[in-house]
Amino acid sequence: MTKFGPHRVWALALALACAAPAAAQESRLDVVVKRDKLIVATYSTAPPLAFTDDKGQLVGFEVDIARLIAKDLLGSADKIEFIVIQSAGRFPVVLSGRADFAIAATTIYPERAAKVAFTTPYMDSGTAVLVRRDANARTLADLDDEKFTITGQNNPQNAERAKRFVPKAKTVWFDNPSELLLAVKSGRATAMQTDSPVADYFALQNKDLVVLPDMIEKLGVANNAIFIKPGDFTWWLFLDTVVKELRFGSRYQEYTEMYQKWFGKDPPPQRFYIGKTK
Repeated sequence: MTKFGPHRVWALALALACAAPAAAQESRLDVVVKRDKLIVATYSTAPPLAFTDDKGQLVGFEVDIARLIAKDLLGSADKIEFIVIQSAGRFPVVLSGRADFAIAATTIYPERAAKVAFTTPYMDSGTAVLVRRDANARTLADLDDEKFTITGQNNPQNAERAKRFVPKAKTVWFDNPSELLLAVKSGRATAMQTDSPVADYFALQNKDLVVLPDMIEKLGVANNAIFIKPGDFTWWLFLDTVVKELRFGSRYQEYTEMYQKWFGKDPPPQRFYIGKTK
């Protein structure tokens, strides 16, 4: 039987200790390529970002981005599986490893960045308020009345904004994005907080609704991003690179066409060297 001296034993133990973490740290990028399928968590009730159309197909701006990533990585936009989630499940689904990433109308906030790793934003916007025309409200101050009800997705940020700007108004919160529009359309709520591109989309589709013009300045900028389980730099870098090339680089025209398709206008920031497409 071969005998090892104390130095050989120590070196062997060190090598084994270093090898174990290396094997455990396989990037999700490698996992997805070996699986030959991308698994993405998203909503199905958040038009125009991610929703089910009349044919029962999942479509939307975020769905198109996810399919584009599948095509880049695996050669086909169809090599993708969507996990439909509600608001409360969007962070657990990536932290548990069930989804490779989530793209679900999620704004970057510091307290969220402590839980998950965000990419560069795929959509810049402001927080807007969409209001019923028959409310005759022209400013946010007009909504600060106990006869009005404000709605939005159920999170601390929306609650804080309502308390700060319309403390007299009633509030009602929902986890499902589609319930916001239904509440306003049915009269259960007078107005809703949402991302400005989404508010613009709903206003185009519903002539009885209007976006208040002073909201973005008062309610601030929002940035929506893809997010993953922290600790995987290789996977994050790939996703972040795709988003950056869409937003600011070689694929800006492709991004513009997707943005126009779902929001009916050019995306910010406008690029002086790219002409507007019809």
